[in-house]
Amino acid sequence: MNPSQSREDAADGMREQAASFRRLAKTARTDSGSAALNAIAEEFDTDARRMDPLSLRR
Repeated sequence: MNPSQSREDAADGMREQAASFRRLAKTARTDSGSAALNAIAEEFDTDARRMDPLSLRR
């Protein structure tokens, strides 16, 4: 995380990454590839929730 970046902005960036991985998962060639990309997306979302739990209320 960039020290000049707010927690809210960092969490938003992680959610954008998660969305990107979910889009990639839809185009994966195999079911296991899709599952792996979705798992990574879930990790980004989990980290975003930990970083900025109040953002879920926005």
